[in-house]
Amino acid sequence: MSKVRTDPAVLALFGIALTLCSFIPVRASAPMSRTQPGFYRMMLGDFEVTALNDGVVNYPTARVLPTATSDQITVGLSESGLTDPVGMSYNAFLINTHSKLVLIDTGTGGKHDDQPEFHGTGRLMANLRAAGYQPEQIDEIYITHLGPDHVGGLTLGTERAFPNAILRAPKGEVDLFLHPDTAPAWTKSWTQFWAALFAPYLRAGRFQRFDADITLTPGIRALATHGHAPGHTSYVVESKGQTLIVMGDLVLMGALQFAVPSLGSAFDADPKLAAQQRLRVFKMAVRDNYWVAGGHLTFPGIGHIRAGEGRYFWIPANYSIPERDSSEGGNVPR
Repeated sequence: MSKVRTDPAVLALFGIALTLCSFIPVRASAPMSRTQPGFYRMMLGDFEVTALNDGVVNYPTARVLPTATSDQITVGLSESGLTDPVGMSYNAFLINTHSKLVLIDTGTGGKHDDQPEFHGTGRLMANLRAAGYQPEQIDEIYITHLGPDHVGGLTLGTERAFPNAILRAPKGEVDLFLHPDTAPAWTKSWTQFWAALFAPYLRAGRFQRFDADITLTPGIRALATHGHAPGHTSYVVESKGQTLIVMGDLVLMGALQFAVPSLGSAFDADPKLAAQQRLRVFKMAVRDNYWVAGGHLTFPGIGHIRAGEGRYFWIPANYSIPERDSSEGGNVPR
C-alpha cells in the first residue's frame, strides 16, 4: 500500500482552523414560542367551518362528573391517555356560508379571569384574527346558552365586540334575565352580568330571540336540546348533503360521557334531561353519519361519533389541508 503524503503547509493551516474554531462563540438555543395555534378549519359541503379556541382549563373529573364512580374515571381517563386534572377546551365555531359569517358562541371575553374555571381563557378574539377574520365581519351571533364562557365575549367594556352583528339567542335562555321574576333562584346572581352583555345589542336594535326549532339562515337551524341549561340550544349546519351539529355543552368530559352518556354534569341545570338530549344527539349523529362539534371537547372539538360494544366512541376529525378556491383570489380554503 502506498503512503499518502500530506503537504506540511496544509497541515499547518488545518491546525490553525481548529484553533480558531475553539474561539467561535456558541449561539444560544432558540427561545421557545410557548404558543399554540388556536384555530382549525374544515369544509362542510360549500360552507367553511372554523373552530376557535378560547383557552384550556384544568378540571378534576370528579368535580365535573360528580356521579361518576372511581372505576369509571380511572378507565375513562386511561383509555384516552389522560390524567387528572383534565384540560378542558373552551371552543366556539365560525361558519362561513358565503353569504353570511355566523359565530356560534363568543368565549369568555377574558371576564372572570380571576376565577380558576376561567383563568387563561379569553383568547377567542386573537384566534379569530389569526384565522383571517375581523370581528367587524361577523354578520350574526348564535348563542347555545348563557354560560359565561359562551357569552362573555359579546362585549368589550360596555360596547359590542362585534359591532355589525345581529345577536340571536333562544327565548328559554334570555328570559332568565329579561324576566328575572320568573327565573329559577340560581340565576339571580347572574342576572346583571347577562343583562350588561346583551344591553348594547338591545340598544342598537341588533338583538333577536327565537323559540323552538327554526331555520335562522339558509343552511343553519336551531335544535332545542334543553337540559344543561333551561333553553340550551344546538345548531344544525347543512351544506351539500353534509351535516354538522354544534352541540354546545351536551358533552363536557368526552373521555367518560361518550362511553356513559347517562353521566350528568355538576353544571347541568337538569342532569337527567341533559343526558336524554345527549343520547338523542349521539343517536342522530351515528345514524346519519353527522359531524359533531362540542364546546368543551378537546380542541378543535370536531369529529364523528361511532357506536359499538354497547357504547359510543369519539372519532376526532382527521387533519387535512383544503384546496384553495382560485375564483376568490385564493383566500377561501375549499
